[in-house]
Amino acid sequence: MSRRVMTWAATFAVAASLMMAPGVASATADETDPSTGDGAAPVVTPTSPATTAPPVPTPIDGGTGGGGGDVIVPDPTALGPSAPRVLVFGDSISAPGRYRATASSNRIKAWWAWVAEGAGMNPREVMVSAEAGSGIVPRGGGSGGRVCTGSTFGDRLGKVSLTRPDVIMVEVGRNDIWDCVGTRRVAVDPLKRQRLATSYFARLAQEADRNGVARSRVYVLTAWGSLQSNHHPAVASLYESLARSHGFSWIPLAALPKAQTTDGVHPNAHGAQTLGTGTLKASDVAVAIASRGKRSGAVATAQGRVRCQSLRTCKAAGVRTFTYAKAPKRLWGVAGPSPRHFVAHALTTSGRPAPVLQAGSAKAWRSEAVRSRSAVQTAHPKPGDIAWWPTAPPGVAPSAQGHVGLVQRVSADNTVVDVSEVTSTGRFRSVRYRGASRPRGFLRFKPTDGSPRGVVTSVKANRRAVVVSGRAVDTDAERRGTRIRVTVTQGRRTWTRTAKATRFGFSHRIATPGLRRGTATVKVKALNAPHSRGKNRALLTRRVTIA
Repeated sequence: MSRRVMTWAATFAVAASLMMAPGVASATADETDPSTGDGAAPVVTPTSPATTAPPVPTPIDGGTGGGGGDVIVPDPTALGPSAPRVLVFGDSISAPGRYRATASSNRIKAWWAWVAEGAGMNPREVMVSAEAGSGIVPRGGGSGGRVCTGSTFGDRLGKVSLTRPDVIMVEVGRNDIWDCVGTRRVAVDPLKRQRLATSYFARLAQEADRNGVARSRVYVLTAWGSLQSNHHPAVASLYESLARSHGFSWIPLAALPKAQTTDGVHPNAHGAQTLGTGTLKASDVAVAIASRGKRSGAVATAQGRVRCQSLRTCKAAGVRTFTYAKAPKRLWGVAGPSPRHFVAHALTTSGRPAPVLQAGSAKAWRSEAVRSRSAVQTAHPKPGDIAWWPTAPPGVAPSAQGHVGLVQRVSADNTVVDVSEVTSTGRFRSVRYRGASRPRGFLRFKPTDGSPRGVVTSVKANRRAVVVSGRAVDTDAERRGTRIRVTVTQGRRTWTRTAKATRFGFSHRIATPGLRRGTATVKVKALNAPHSRGKNRALLTRRVTIA
């Protein structure tokens, strides 16, 4: 039998084998917040009346089967030898227990149905393997509709060989903020998520290769609503990196606003259409489907539309420039004009100077901002937030450095973001980003109390002296520098030195005559600038060994 031709009998056999396979589960269970318990299994509304007819694989709004871990096998008479074969892996955002190939009085048209239509394909022919509550990490709803009793995405990879697709779409990630302990959901360990995701994408690549699916025809996307969207950037950035490393096509999608969901998680009719059209605009999946995986299409450029360039032109156009022309030459240890220098100036000017002290690139700057808790991540930006890209858009900076800019304006549907930015060559501009060019995430800095912030990077001690090095910034008096006080204590003896103010980097030596072999305690404190807001801040307390 040809790979491209599935006879009626063969299709019936596939349908039967899938419906009898272990791990097959209902697609009607909702993602459940563990703080409220698993909850009772939801009431399932039948999609068709009961019948005593033989189990012939007649489509019920997209195929046979009730959803969950089942692959919904299309009507074999509708699948001609030249018909495209599309397999969708997903969770409840894709599940036929909640969504359908066409809208009905009680079911919403699925995002993948919008994609199929955009590719000229009958949505009823799309094959869907989706289980509510499932992810790469947690098990899904199972046959009883309760979380952590069903399958994971990895458990369903065998569906690739059973359906022999030309194109695979993987909607994954929303549930990977959870893990399962028995039949209870708990917050996931990020390291475990990374380990399991690394394994999953490697196995997905093997399945694609084994079944003749070009890796570029495996499309990965993470769909998210407004609920718990602070987790979206971390999950999506990890999965984008892993997907691209295996040659898959990544589809960047903005988190849906609450108005486009039914409950903050699941898309309503408008949200499903937004996901579908966003998938079409940000990838060449329509061409891939129409050509049965044989051709590639043009992908929307990752370069935004420049609205204005130069401080003077943008100011005349009504863009806030934060008097950047008068900014200090260095801010938070970064020379300007440059991307990081501009966002540091904008944050300082707006009263949110929570400096990022250890970063050599925009990409590292974002990671350090989160690690040091200077900022929190969000998928729903507001004006004044910081936009970031792990790979810099074309024409902005070397791609590997990443990029950061200041959010000016956000569209109501969260898909279009206007950003003020400075390029690596020092040019100020305002750019409209959407689709593939849209920022991958956003940082929200909170107002500070004006206290200094700092980090100690090195402590060296011997019997004659202690040398302390690091970085520090007074958040509302940066130009005045920051004084560092070092105290060394051993037994009843104490040595103290308060150094002169330095800007950003510091290295101070305190003489310790009479210090003996053994242990001593070193304390480092950043002193708040006189007549400024805030208070002194302890940077380090460490026991050291004196040789």
